[in-house]
Amino acid sequence: MTNLENSVESQFYQHIIDSISEALITVDQDRKILVWNKAAEVILGYDKAEVQEKSLDLIIPPAYRERHRAGYEHFVRNIAHRSTYVSETKEFEGLRKNGEIFPIQLTHSLYKISDQKFYITATIRDITILKRYELERERMAHITRHDLKNKLVIIDMAAKRLVPVLKRHLVPEGSDYMKIIQSESEDSLTLLESYRELMLLESGEYSRKDVTVDLVEMVVTKRDQMQPLALSREVTIKFENRIQDQSIHLKADRALVERALENLIKNAIEAENPSGEVQLLLLQNRTGFAVLEIHNGGRPIPVEIQRVLFQPYVTHGKKSGSGLGLYTVKLIIEKVHGWQLNFESNSDKGTVFRIVFGPMI
Repeated sequence: MTNLENSVESQFYQHIIDSISEALITVDQDRKILVWNKAAEVILGYDKAEVQEKSLDLIIPPAYRERHRAGYEHFVRNIAHRSTYVSETKEFEGLRKNGEIFPIQLTHSLYKISDQKFYITATIRDITILKRYELERERMAHITRHDLKNKLVIIDMAAKRLVPVLKRHLVPEGSDYMKIIQSESEDSLTLLESYRELMLLESGEYSRKDVTVDLVEMVVTKRDQMQPLALSREVTIKFENRIQDQSIHLKADRALVERALENLIKNAIEAENPSGEVQLLLLQNRTGFAVLEIHNGGRPIPVEIQRVLFQPYVTHGKKSGSGLGLYTVKLIIEKVHGWQLNFESNSDKGTVFRIVFGPMI
């Protein structure tokens, strides 16, 4: 191989190393730093030469340096007993050049040529944002479970007790206002509970409550439940089962799947033009999986919205709404159940959301 080829190959490997988003640090048996990528510079604040001159202690908080040295020396003393090694991912704290101590996830591995020649590589991920999110989630969960929920329960109970009192004293207008307070407090309690559930879905902590679900029966039931909304908007809902087997059973968390279907059908009804038709089509794809398509006409979803439609807090065509509906549906269908959810929307065919379910039982 020519010097030019060696140079090109070296540049290629350096490009790959520098394109990794985690800090990548490799030292040899003499603790000489061989790899210190761009992410290491960004995350830790030092360039390779600075750390090489002062040692890796620069990036370790003082409280942990002695423990780190002892662990490293123990690892090296026992190098003869290892041929290769990859550690579990563990959480520690790192030290930036500006003096900030921050949370990290660290994995280290060993590449050994002999007991006297080896390389140790550490992969470091900055999890500052993740930890902030976890803290915020814990605070929100506490507020949801205790402070705010307790206050809304008190308001709801007070409103229920006050309604008959106002009726007895012939204060019809006051009674109407109390019903509004009661309705809004109940909706707020429901919303708080849905936010709590969303946090569990996002984190993967939600525990599925699987039952055997008759897919045809569930879709028909949901269609019937959505008829009042459809009638109020002069929209027709049509269901067609194009799968020969009239009974299609799946293992699923029924409550979650019903919630996802309700959201998709409701969106379709609200997007359809008056006198239009929402179609629910149950099909079977080439792999034998059941597929539910939810079609509606009306204006297509703008292209710029389509790109981010499943992201949180994105809403389209509604005066009110949290922007979490389709985001939650995506979590339910794909993260919780491992199915597929996609859509297409254009002026020719309208909009269709498509759920590809898992194996039938």
